Amino acid sequence: MLNWETMNLQERFNNGEIIKFPEPTLILASASRYRGQIMEQAGYKITKIISTVDDTEINHDHPHENVNSRQETQYAKQMALAKLQPFIGKIKNGAVITVDSSAFCHGRILEKPLTKEKCREQHEFLSGKTNYAYVGYAVYYNGKILTKVKKSKVKIKNLPEEIIQTICNEDHTLNCAGYRTSGAIGPYVIIKPTHKNNVIGIDPKLVTKMLRKIGFTAQ
Repeated sequence: MLNWETMNLQERFNNGEIIKFPEPTLILASASRYRGQIMEQAGYKITKIISTVDDTEINHDHPHENVNSRQETQYAKQMALAKLQPFIGKIKNGAVITVDSSAFCHGRILEKPLTKEKCREQHEFLSGKTNYAYVGYAVYYNGKILTKVKKSKVKIKNLPEEIIQTICNEDHTLNCAGYRTSGAIGPYVIIKPTHKNNVIGIDPKLVTKMLRKIGFTAQ
């Protein structure tokens, strides 16, 4: 990742400082190591500054049961935009990407389970079903904002009880939106190859198109 003599960029950003980069810089506002790895494997040099936003209010206000695809799309967009807000006017000579993922299955939005009990319930619900990964993207550059929501189809094969138990005990599982795609669940997840990165967390091809459209081309 790009290491611009930061003097702790995250701390400076958290303290409200306007960050001006000496050269055009791409900022990935995500704590996910998978998203960072995917972008770097695609040839991007990135700097990470994590969004300071607390998105619990949107989570609380938006319905998660008996929702339709339009409501799920709006939710994914709102979450990505919420994460982007702290960067507006605070980043100079840099493009910021925020991403938020959620799973949508049979009228229900599935997010980070946070507890083993919730994790078990969600995976029992997902078992044998087709669901959709909705990933909201927001890009900010030079005063302009662009958003996009990408939908990817995923099939979860029937999950045996012992596999669900293993999943609930795996590291990081409770902090993944809806479900993980690796670890014990991996052999039970069917994703089109062209959708895999989006389901994992970020689609570099889509990000490239958004950056070009908004006027950021430097690498």
